[in-house]
Amino acid sequence: MRFPGPRSAGGIGRLCRIVGRGLLVILLGALPARAWEIKSFSGRDHVSLEEIATFYGLGEATSPDAKTRKLKGSGRSLLATLNSREMEINGIRHWLAFPVLEDDGKVYVSRLDLGKTLEPAFRPTRIPEFPPVSTVILDPGHGGRDNGARSPYEHEKNFALDIARRVRNALQKSGIRVILTRNSDSFVELADRAAVASRLKNAVFVSLHFNASDTNPAAKGFEIFCVTPRGAPSTAYEQIRERDMVQENGNHHDIHSFALANAIYHSMLGRVEMTDRGVKRARFAVIRLAEVPSVLVEGGFLTNADDARKVASKQWRDDYATSIARGILEYKKLAENHISPREVAAYRNPETALKPIVEAVPPPPVPGVGLRDLPQ
Repeated sequence: MRFPGPRSAGGIGRLCRIVGRGLLVILLGALPARAWEIKSFSGRDHVSLEEIATFYGLGEATSPDAKTRKLKGSGRSLLATLNSREMEINGIRHWLAFPVLEDDGKVYVSRLDLGKTLEPAFRPTRIPEFPPVSTVILDPGHGGRDNGARSPYEHEKNFALDIARRVRNALQKSGIRVILTRNSDSFVELADRAAVASRLKNAVFVSLHFNASDTNPAAKGFEIFCVTPRGAPSTAYEQIRERDMVQENGNHHDIHSFALANAIYHSMLGRVEMTDRGVKRARFAVIRLAEVPSVLVEGGFLTNADDARKVASKQWRDDYATSIARGILEYKKLAENHISPREVAAYRNPETALKPIVEAVPPPPVPGVGLRDLPQ
């Protein structure tokens, strides 16, 4: 997937003014049940970082520098940056809907971000109505006439298909049913990819891509996207647009999609060395239209020399695919058994690292074309 250069404020689109508390209440989602002290900024509800720390047992905030606040306790951690949408939660970057604010010596987080990001990240087992996972739909991006991004070694469409097959093979070892939206160099419309998932019950959808930048060859690293909640701007936009206030298809699974993104991303960063670009929000067609928990993964920048070299390695791609499969299995445990997914620190600790995925039943033969070997 091609990564555009920075957007100017004039290119973001028309602002949509939020008026009144009634609409805000509808947007809040899974806010933890308690009497929170609410403070309004620009018509938007916020809660103090102090209250958040008390509720989640994070202890008293420290200030590594004038712009950041760090909290840690009860097996959780948070690093907030003032006037920024970036927040490190439990060791990985997340992108909030709205910036962290400071007022009269107190730090505030939007109530929507508390309900849609902090709560499911800190207490995933309390997310309601998880559908079980009997099928995984893997969506290799691009294909056919759509090559996607280009590295010095290969087109994105071929790397994406290779990763999809490796993830499929790993999941089949655990007895998971896997469907690929394409298993050859063919072009599939975005809506048709999402429709494959929407026709199935108890499924999750994972779209596989690699990144590129037209303007910044130094851009590198992993990132993962889940659908943007109603009433919030996507990560690529700084302000709310009119469409952000409209209920989009797929948003009834936004919390489950966030949990899926978190489970996969912790596994990716815990098992594969790459720059952390964060868990982000978007309304890409494939994750917006899929009526199941859905994410889109970006596996490094093909326009970056270091990332491209890693992606060209078959061993790296095997490790990366295994990390995605492991994250999906961790999400399945969460959805079906209410077991919290492992986080990045557990993957990196030799004493708690997971064993290789064990083959439960021999996977059935899957027809398809073979990719030519790529440089190590």
